[in-house]
Amino acid sequence: MHQLVGYHRPKSIAEAVELLARTDRRILAGGTTIRHDGAADPVELVDLQALGLSTIAQDGEIIHLGATVTLEAMAQNELVPELIRRTARAELPSTLRPLATIGGTIGAGESDSVLLAALLVHEAVVHLADDRSLALPTALADGLGSGAVIIGIDVIASGATAMASTARTPADRPIVAALARSGHDGILLALCGVASTPQLVDPTGLDRLDPPADFRGSSAYRRHLARVLSARVLEGLP
Repeated sequence: MHQLVGYHRPKSIAEAVELLARTDRRILAGGTTIRHDGAADPVELVDLQALGLSTIAQDGEIIHLGATVTLEAMAQNELVPELIRRTARAELPSTLRPLATIGGTIGAGESDSVLLAALLVHEAVVHLADDRSLALPTALADGLGSGAVIIGIDVIASGATAMASTARTPADRPIVAALARSGHDGILLALCGVASTPQLVDPTGLDRLDPPADFRGSSAYRRHLARVLSARVLEGLP
């Protein structure tokens, strides 16, 4: 268990960045998960809820999501693309959606996150307090760096979408899910459950996937699901 020894609630982004410069401090957003690298070492929490990062706004075809927008707020807001609203509802049970945040979801980077896959096909860009902007594939693959503070995420709202998944039960997270969107530059296909984080993939390269195996399915089974589900969503796009 983590030994919590301090709590901070900064009133500005600059103050949050300064607090998080220390390696023994961790971000508290929704509070559903605290990511901590050091076993039982003491840790202090930096709560972001007073920073005004919980807004959803539209600028043309771009939707701006503040980092502390909750999954429930996303699921209910009609400005948010339908696929993202749908996957926000599927990401967590109703008891946790009002707490969990989009920034925290990106920070966790869980391999079976259908919400992250939806953000990938909607060409999400992650904005950080140090003025960096990272395409979501880069943020997931390379990490954000120690002390990084997500302040917002932009997604492109346009385009037709489709989704298919396989899970052990309707209430479970998927073993594998495929999500696709037809954008200005062609079709984007994302898979979750085939790598350490959700991935944008080339539809012609699915046989080269090497998914990790676990109690829910072997690598070969996950690769088979990836092929079947990808074909289904690509056929389902108008």
